[in-house]
Amino acid sequence: MKKNLRNLASVLFTAAILVAPTAGYSSSPAPVWEIVSINDVSGSNRDEIESRDNIDIINRDGVLYISVEQPVKVEIYSILGQPITSRHLRPGTVRLTIPQRGVYILKAGSITRRINL
Repeated sequence: MKKNLRNLASVLFTAAILVAPTAGYSSSPAPVWEIVSINDVSGSNRDEIESRDNIDIINRDGVLYISVEQPVKVEIYSILGQPITSRHLRPGTVRLTIPQRGVYILKAGSITRRINL
């Protein structure tokens, strides 16, 4: 009986270590924010997601281009609601590269959209 309890405790401890979230540690590279000129966004193979409230969001080849005319906070979450990255943007255009492909939630000003990368 004691042997079974020790084995069960060992299995549960190992499972807890494997399932527990690792704060601050991630196996995928961090998202990259870059300021770009508006010319970098032009092109015919772009998928415009939103153009409202002076915020343009363009998904082109798995890269997000976010253009704002006034300061705004942009937040990206995983589909499970976990925060991925956020930034307070100044007027202009920013390129956001998220290395891990998947489905994300983007919040910018009054806009909330699902993004497929």
